[in-house]
Amino acid sequence: MYKGKTVLYQAGAPILNVKYDPAENCPNEFRDNENAEWPFTCDGRDVAQGFRFCNQPAKTILDPPHTDDGSFTGVAVYVDGLEVVLKSELAWGWYRYITEWRFHVDGTLRPMFGFAGTSSVVCCLHHHHVYWRFDFDIVTPGNNLVREFNKPPLFDDTNYHDKIYEIRRPKDPARHRHWEISNTRTRDTYGLFPGPNDGTLDSYGVGDLWVLRYHPSEIDDCPNPGTMADIDKFLNGELVRDKDVVLWYGAHFTHDQAHGETSHIVGPDIRPLRW
Repeated sequence: MYKGKTVLYQAGAPILNVKYDPAENCPNEFRDNENAEWPFTCDGRDVAQGFRFCNQPAKTILDPPHTDDGSFTGVAVYVDGLEVVLKSELAWGWYRYITEWRFHVDGTLRPMFGFAGTSSVVCCLHHHHVYWRFDFDIVTPGNNLVREFNKPPLFDDTNYHDKIYEIRRPKDPARHRHWEISNTRTRDTYGLFPGPNDGTLDSYGVGDLWVLRYHPSEIDDCPNPGTMADIDKFLNGELVRDKDVVLWYGAHFTHDQAHGETSHIVGPDIRPLRW
């Protein structure tokens, strides 16, 4: 909630996968689990089982000195400037995944996902894909509307287009594309803005954003016999205007140590526009 009004009912990143470049002499593709915690540094006091309030910012493998150790497994909670931070480290094989949420006093939410590894296999060119599921309840569960912003406009000389039915949409940085979720009665509005490192879809990272009607059973893409995300199966042409809506958002990160990528962290900004 922000200022006493609901923003999200539920949010998480249920889908995580990786594909290696075909030219590399490496395994091909994987669906990675997110149920194994890995120890990192968080000095402080436990406030609940699995939650620790840190005396200073927690340090994972992505933070200097970039060590793969620590004494705490769980969720670190700390204050960083004007943000409250929730942070944890996960492990799957040789990968280390950092999941983080930042809550700013101005109402901005920043879900973040970081990628690291401990094996020489990570030197092979590969592509990570993470998919968040955002169940928006802007003020109320229903009466929500998703609009897409494009500048320059796509057509009709207007920057905004309402999403009437379920749809999958790509990112388009050249048009400053983002999506706004509002309550059609109160006009309260939040925007979802792609992060600068979030990449765009490809043949394996199958999508950037889905606008869907809420269904309680659609919290992940199981059952799914493959490793690619199968969110498209939820696209049934249902009406989403003035309904309870869910947005799935994908971020795509190419891990190429040979070219010294500048950031291992992806994630959008979700911030209030009218509140």
